[in-house]
Amino acid sequence: MFRSRSSAPRVLSVALASACAAVSLVPRDAHASGFDLGIDGDANALLSPSPNQNNLSTMGGGFKLRFGDHLRFRGGLNLTPEVGYAFDHVFAGDTANNANAVPENMNRFFAGVRLGVGRNVVPTIYGHIGYGFRSVSNSDGSNAGIKGDNGLALDTGIAVEFRIARHLSIGPHVEFVYVDVPNAPEWLTFGGHLDFLF
Repeated sequence: MFRSRSSAPRVLSVALASACAAVSLVPRDAHASGFDLGIDGDANALLSPSPNQNNLSTMGGGFKLRFGDHLRFRGGLNLTPEVGYAFDHVFAGDTANNANAVPENMNRFFAGVRLGVGRNVVPTIYGHIGYGFRSVSNSDGSNAGIKGDNGLALDTGIAVEFRIARHLSIGPHVEFVYVDVPNAPEWLTFGGHLDFLF
């Protein structure tokens, strides 16, 4: 059961269910285009817990590694079931006035799907479900009442893929992430990605 009053779990659940429904409706005439390796670089904007109340920065950074099979269907439909790992770092707040102002790290392992339409320019939606681990850097493992913990992790996002070579695509993405732990962290991710197709 989610411990947050946020509507994020409901929105993410609907997004993931929609992606699964879309996958079940696609025709079976797909052919594998190859193995997809994705590398994402991210800038994060913390939404929850409150940066001001918990002396956290509103900003952070991170990266993702994604692995999957890229499937191409008639009509330009692209489907990539994938698994991966993500690391997100939230910078410390005002360390000059608060000894508890320490950064937080989030590690996530996930599985999900990317669904796009097009050949050389591919608008894409995606969603993942997985498990997240929060660690806090000070000696007692807490930051103004926030402790290291782990729990269910969900994300959903939109991206655009620009195919610039036969085996390489680049593009921007925007993503929303939620992790179901006490003081549940939620953040927006803005970034760019490279996808290598082997």
